[in-house]
Amino acid sequence: MSSGESCGDGGKWLEAHYDPVAGLFSFSSCVDLADLSGDGESRLVVGDLGTGGGGMKLKVYRGTALMSESSLLDLPSGLVAFFMDLHEPRIPAVAVASGPCVYVYKNLRPYFKFTLPGLQVNTLEQDVWRQVREGHIDPLTLKEMLESIRKTADVPLSVRSLRFLSLDTNDMDDFVQLHKQQPIRRQTVITCIGTLKKSTADEDGVSCLVIGTENCDIFVLDPEAFIILCTMSLPSPPTMMDVTGQFDVEFRITVVCRNGNIYILRR
Repeated sequence: MSSGESCGDGGKWLEAHYDPVAGLFSFSSCVDLADLSGDGESRLVVGDLGTGGGGMKLKVYRGTALMSESSLLDLPSGLVAFFMDLHEPRIPAVAVASGPCVYVYKNLRPYFKFTLPGLQVNTLEQDVWRQVREGHIDPLTLKEMLESIRKTADVPLSVRSLRFLSLDTNDMDDFVQLHKQQPIRRQTVITCIGTLKKSTADEDGVSCLVIGTENCDIFVLDPEAFIILCTMSLPSPPTMMDVTGQFDVEFRITVVCRNGNIYILRR
């Protein structure tokens, strides 16, 4: 489609740029504009999902030309540019949310990795895997016990147990031998990410990261130490959010959750 052709809506919209072979696969939550060179020109920053199983990259475009790209370790779920300090020149960092982690890039180079705190592990599940480790029960018995725990327990099973329950009988023994000596962990993942000004409303003011998780929590992170400044809980996992205000003064976080409701969180 050329820039002057109608898009089928009465000619109200024009295609600013169209490239059918760009090879980008991303969502709007993984796209941002930022002046990453300090020259007053915004660059397009994209978290490219690749094939979904590999080839994930952080790409930066200047105009329509690819300026740089870096490999990502996991599928990105969100991306934001933010100022994390007062150093000169005023160049923002880029935070990429992937799985349970936030990867922070400064000058387009890996700078810091923040991992979400672990979740409570089911004590019955821990006891069952301990019996497996000591050789008291076999994989088929393990499956029956985990199925029973999943139906009745208040605390969900870990990813390891859920993966085990999905296996065919022939694959169970190999899985148990591979994982039985490892401690059980439960970890949530990031569903959305945003920024919140710390103390000033200046365009280049220092900002906190705001993270929404699958475990229905909202975390506000300190922009320098990357410790959790504030935790808020929701009735359902957040999917999108809009953040306004300053953390040290007054702020409002409007959140859309998976249950179809909108919630407003205030200081």
